[in-house]
Amino acid sequence: MPKSPAIPYLLGKIHERRGDTQRAETAFLAALEIEPTMVAPYVALAGLYSKSGKYDQALQHVNEALKRRPRDLGAQMLQSVVYEGKGDVGNAIKGYEKTLLLNPRFAPAANNLAYLYSEHGGDKNRALALAEVAKETAPDEPHISDTLGWILYKRGVYQRALALLKESAGKLPDNMEVQYHLGMTYAKLGDKVGAREALGRASAAAAAFAGKDEAKRVLTDM
Repeated sequence: MPKSPAIPYLLGKIHERRGDTQRAETAFLAALEIEPTMVAPYVALAGLYSKSGKYDQALQHVNEALKRRPRDLGAQMLQSVVYEGKGDVGNAIKGYEKTLLLNPRFAPAANNLAYLYSEHGGDKNRALALAEVAKETAPDEPHISDTLGWILYKRGVYQRALALLKESAGKLPDNMEVQYHLGMTYAKLGDKVGAREALGRASAAAAAFAGKDEAKRVLTDM
């Protein structure tokens, strides 16, 4: 079946799952050579480029997918993720809002939009409402528990925040931003042992994350 675009596309997905991004890219491009109107390879290529930090290439391909299928939920979500990765918060917010117009209870978009509103001076009440929708829709997702917990921390609802952040940290033990959120909540509740443990782990992490400097400062003050 040399003229079937589905075969190289599926081959590309196999290469992608195996971690061979170069062969995956070649296969997805081969699918588009056979059938340039096929949407799935554009989305797949955008995902590959986004993961490797090639955001402009990712946007080019995801935009091609949206031209062909404007109401594609996955493509719209991916476009927003790419904008966020690129640091373009304004367009990321617009993209997540469009995603929620397609599906108002799509948990990944609600969660990411809640985080952006909370962290970048947006509507704090909407941020909380979105995070709660995400939690209702995907109650076991630890990233959503972290987002909702951190929003509640910022509103001074520390006990409820602690329960959510402990849940998130239990499922994401190597996520140092979650450890930072957990440690800050312990500190607000006066639990110095819990705060030192979580903030100590976060401060000692090799990787950078939002709040690392504050984690070090609070740990030193304690």
